[in-house]
Amino acid sequence: MSDAKAKKLSNEEKIAFLNDKVNELSSNQEADLVTDYDDALREWREKNAPHKVKFKGRVFEVPRSIPFSFSMFYMRHCIQKVNGRTLFVIPEERQSEFIEKMFGEEFLAVLEQSDDVELQFVFSKLVPDIMSKWGYDIKEPKNSKNK
Repeated sequence: MSDAKAKKLSNEEKIAFLNDKVNELSSNQEADLVTDYDDALREWREKNAPHKVKFKGRVFEVPRSIPFSFSMFYMRHCIQKVNGRTLFVIPEERQSEFIEKMFGEEFLAVLEQSDDVELQFVFSKLVPDIMSKWGYDIKEPKNSKNK
């Protein structure tokens, strides 16, 4: 703002102008302090589209990489040390929760309505295949009965 123009402004106009500039500076400082990952997450999701799994005539989406909630469940409930060996064991009472966290509610509902799908097929074929896609090469998991 030039000196001539500043002299012509009233005190109220000067105060309003200064308040606007202070608000602008404050907003700029706040923006500098915030790290925004929304765009990064959106871009990551586009690049990491889910796997498509066809089962019982339907297509289900499975995340491209291991979901955090599944990972926490897996670490808490399915990794066991037995005689110095690390085993992948799915506790019998948590099998439904395991399937739901891995494949989703709809997939679990289809399984629960299927009389022609054996539990052994799910845990010996589907689970190891998806875990492999997520970078975890496992052998067939044990259930809590057959450790």
